Amino acid sequence: MKIQKRVIALFLLPAVIIYLGIFLYPTLRTILMSFYTIPALSSRITEWKFAGLANYADLVRSPYFLSSVRNVLGIWLIGGALIFGFAFLYAVILQSGVRWKSFWRSLIFLPNTISVVVLSVVWLHYIYNPSYGLLTTLFHRLGMTTLADIQWTDNEHLFYSMIVAYCFGSIGYFMLILSAGMDRIPVDYYEAALLEGANGFQRFYKITLPLIREVFRTTVVLWTITASNFFAWSATFGQDDPHTVTPAYYMYQKVFGVGNNVYAQDEFNVGSGASVGIMITLTILIVSALLNRMFKGERLEY
Repeated sequence: MKIQKRVIALFLLPAVIIYLGIFLYPTLRTILMSFYTIPALSSRITEWKFAGLANYADLVRSPYFLSSVRNVLGIWLIGGALIFGFAFLYAVILQSGVRWKSFWRSLIFLPNTISVVVLSVVWLHYIYNPSYGLLTTLFHRLGMTTLADIQWTDNEHLFYSMIVAYCFGSIGYFMLILSAGMDRIPVDYYEAALLEGANGFQRFYKITLPLIREVFRTTVVLWTITASNFFAWSATFGQDDPHTVTPAYYMYQKVFGVGNNVYAQDEFNVGSGASVGIMITLTILIVSALLNRMFKGERLEY
């Protein structure tokens, strides 16, 4: 028995060492950095100046950081409602026995296979462009001049335009997870409910939702992580625009350089960027814990 445990430990040792080197050490170093004022990412520890909780206090007082927090909350709420609304809709349609199920599922998932940078550029230059973009051209041909004249990338509409573009490229991913969960539900349950006279909504509410509760919780946690680390779309759509800045992009600017306008009044401090990363991590952990409590209950086996 002891030899068996030693063999198991020996095989686990490389994975543990890699984990400690790749994940645990950077995490602990980032936590330590968040309590110091650091002039550059390459600065030696001897150049760090202890600041205590000053970095966190400065973040709370920074209007740019608070604006980024409001933006990410809007992305999480509005984007989450759009993504899960359409993801559930498509998943239910695919589970209803529609013809060419594999084709439609692949088509819906297709935007997820495209690079985020490419997808965001396509939306900016070929869909939202006020001169030749798809929306402008389509609304002009339909005679909807009011909608055709909307500047989709101005300050008033940029945030919501970014969310719509992002949701387009993310619905397929969450639809695939929900659809896989629905595939596991025995067809007998739906047939029995149909014989009892249950309509489509009742079958979805009484059978589908309870039986994919664990899957839905997982997707919400994944969405929370994705929304909290919202970066590429923020950087491509708005860059330094306060309407699209998120904490992850704010952290990037604090660590790698000062922005052209929005961040001009903020002091360059790698330690402050590290504190943003810690706050993002804590937020994800807290939301995950709350979701686990919300979905706490007897696990349904089927």
